[in-house]
Parts: sequence; C-alpha cells; structure tokens
Amino acid sequence: MKKKVFNIILVILTIGMIYEIYSYFNMEQDNKVLEDIKTVDVFDNKDKTLSIMVQNPTTFEYQSDTSRTTWPSKTEYLYAGTKCTDASGKDVGDTTPYINFDENTYTATITTKKTIYCTLYFANGRPALEVLKAKGGNYYAGGGQHTTAVDGLYRFKGTVGQVDNNYICLGASENPDVCKNDPENMYRIIGVTTDGKLKVIKAKKYGANQQWFSSTSDSRTWKDSLIFVSLNGTFYNSLDARIKGLIDNYTWKMERTTSTPGTATGNQDGTIQAHIGLMYGSDYVNVGSQGTTNWLFIQNGYSGNTAEDEWTMSRYGYYGYDYVAWYVATGGALNRYRVDGAFAVRPVFFLLSTVGLIGEGTTAHPYTVTGIK
Repeated sequence: MKKKVFNIILVILTIGMIYEIYSYFNMEQDNKVLEDIKTVDVFDNKDKTLSIMVQNPTTFEYQSDTSRTTWPSKTEYLYAGTKCTDASGKDVGDTTPYINFDENTYTATITTKKTIYCTLYFANGRPALEVLKAKGGNYYAGGGQHTTAVDGLYRFKGTVGQVDNNYICLGASENPDVCKNDPENMYRIIGVTTDGKLKVIKAKKYGANQQWFSSTSDSRTWKDSLIFVSLNGTFYNSLDARIKGLIDNYTWKMERTTSTPGTATGNQDGTIQAHIGLMYGSDYVNVGSQGTTNWLFIQNGYSGNTAEDEWTMSRYGYYGYDYVAWYVATGGALNRYRVDGAFAVRPVFFLLSTVGLIGEGTTAHPYTVTGIK
C-alpha cells in the first residue's frame, strides 16, 4: 500500500516538473525580443488579422472599410486608436507589444508572432491645432500673425463681429446638430496652446452668481476660493463622462497683480493642478480692447446673454481695508472688487491635445470633438 502511494506521488511530481519546463520555454518564446520578429504591413497581411474602421460622416458611427488598398491619410481622417484581441477573442488591453502605428507616416505594422486581431479606428476631423491654423484671420494673438503666442497660448483676437467662428459644442454626441440642441453644451475657444491643447470657456454663465470668498479680511489664493471648489466639484462632476475624459488636469498659474492685468500673466501666487478654472484677466486683455465689443465680454458669449459683472481667476491682493480680485464689469472694462462680491462665473478648461475637430465653428455648425476611442 505504501509503495502504491509513493508511486502516485512520484507520478504527480513528474507531471509537475514537465509542466514547469514547458511553461518556461513557452514563456521564453512569448517574450522573444521584437528585433527577432518580422513586421507585417496591413495590406500584405494574408491572415487578415488587421482591419480598418472609419467614422461615417453622417451617423458618426465607426464602420468597416474593406475596399482600401492604402492607409487613410491625415487629410482624410484623424487616427483615433487601436483595439486588439487574442485568438480567443479576449481584449489584450495595451496594444504596444503587438502593433505599432506611426502617426507621422500613418502606417502600421504587426510586431508579434502571436495570433492577434487588431482594428485601427480613424475618425472624421483633423487635429485641433491644424484646423485653427488654417483659419488665419483673427486667429492667434497679433491679428493673424501666426508666429505669436503669449504665455504659450495662441488666441482668437478681435471684436464680437470679427470672432464668430470659435464655437465648440461639448456634449454626449459628436454630431454637431444633436449637440447644439442643448445650449448648456456650447463653449467658445479662447485659443490653443503651442502643444495643441484647446482652452475653452462656457458660452453661457454657470448657475447663480458666486463669491470669490466669503470674507474680505482673509488672504485667499485662487486654490482657496469658493469658486475653485465649486467648479472642480459640482460643475466638473455634472459634465458628460465623454467630455470629462477629454479635459486635461492642467497646471494653472494663479495670477496676482496690483496693476490692470496685461498681455502676460502677472506676478504669481504659485500654480495649481486642476481641471477647471476661469479666464485670466490677461486672457481678456489679449483677445481685444476692453469694452463691450470684446468678444470675451459675457454679453457676446451666446445669444440671450446679458451684460453683468463676471469674475476672473486673477486676484489683486490687499487694497484699502479688503482683499480684492479682478472682474469684468458691465461696461466691459477690467476692474477690482472685494472678494465677497457675488458675480457671474463661466468655467474654463483645457482639452487634451489628442482631440480632433469637426464642424465649422459657427453657432449653426459648431465644432465638436472627435478622435478618442
């Protein structure tokens, strides 16, 4: 009996050792360096393990394109991402070990010997920076001089009559005609950073008027303000999940200046990383002359807006007996007021540089964002 039990244990141990040896060599094969693996172009891919999906310009749904013999070009579509599954149909998650897409040449290659099925998605639209550069005119600070950026941001500059093609709709749908049905989805593009991030401001004011802070005797920077808490809490959480995923967790300068804000952001209270802010006083100065014809003046933001006092995120500091901050008054000029004043606020944020734009930028055909899978 003891000998029989011993033999059974010996068999089990032998099987275990064989499995461990097999697993070791199999793992070595799986981890083989990419230099030893032949790359395969999608159009020379006899196993049809790569496929292309392009976005329908009417329905905005992605659909298979089997007729292509060449890659979509940058002038046609915006590369939106890749998804891969293994032989069993399981999503592999990170596609880096299996396929490489070169966004400069717009070509892709398989970089593994494993059986892998990958789909590359191409969206309507073009990178935001390219779209806005093509506009010319009053785009970029300096009235169309395309080499001028102030504080790393190219802005739309001009009067309300000159700047009317920077509307962007940010809602659940990529379809501009659907998105624009809700005015709360409408924003204006202030400008774009040198690395392609769009800075946008809500076209209509958000909610009820708000105080910068409740006490005028405390020195509170922007990150300590009531507005900062409200915008990065209640407002941010109210946004559609698709849009929240496109907002950059940006490093904001906390502007502080005792002189009327100028073209460059003034003396700093430091920086804060956050999703939502307000326009700087220097944003308002950069885009045009102070007054009711400045396109950033709240009355000019969207149809139905009225002239009212509006906070910026720039503070003045101590003045007389109170702490004060900069706001745009009903006459369109920058002024300072006690931080306990209740004024209008319009949220501002930066969209990731990976978004593309479709549409025309007008109120009838606003831009929407695309290109993210």
